[in-house]
Amino acid sequence: MIDDEIYPYVMPLFRRYGDPRSFAGTAFVINDYLVTAGHVLLSPSTYYVRNGADYHPLLFDEWIPKQLPSDDRTGYDIAMYPLPGLKSQLSLSDADAQPNDSLNIVCWQMKPRGLEQVVTQGLVIKDPDLAGYQRLATVEHITHGCSGCPAFDNDGRVYGMITMGRTNVEAKNLAPIPLKMEQNTCWAFKTSYIKRFMPHKA
Repeated sequence: MIDDEIYPYVMPLFRRYGDPRSFAGTAFVINDYLVTAGHVLLSPSTYYVRNGADYHPLLFDEWIPKQLPSDDRTGYDIAMYPLPGLKSQLSLSDADAQPNDSLNIVCWQMKPRGLEQVVTQGLVIKDPDLAGYQRLATVEHITHGCSGCPAFDNDGRVYGMITMGRTNVEAKNLAPIPLKMEQNTCWAFKTSYIKRFMPHKA
């Protein structure tokens, strides 16, 4: 059972103020940082995060790390933005997820009737060592817009950040290694690698 208090800390990102059509991806809050996938930031410009009905500007030069947008092949597909004082119900787990662990995934997706928050579950799949990534099979098919969303347990501990799905991987040949992929496959950037970029432990 997911605590409803977690939902507000998973927010959509936009390229233009107040324009849902400019939806770029998903971000989530860990203590004083907004976290998303680096490739969501396509250009060196101001992005906006929507919290409820409010849009907040995110200046490009304040993202961590500075080298954005990132290259999925490097294994550093992550970006963080300081948001002092916004305390989240989410926290980083002490260890990475293990094969067969079940995790919750909350993301934003553009649906025919508009932008919606999607809630589904994912199962960690046993794979050879994928360095910074873990592969998950999800109940619901998640696609464009889920990049940057958290994969977490029922206590709000984040075990990874979704960075790419099956459709994206096959189109751009970005899989860390050749794998047989199920329809609802996605990859999560591991918690242990997220922590490498945190200025302090979240």
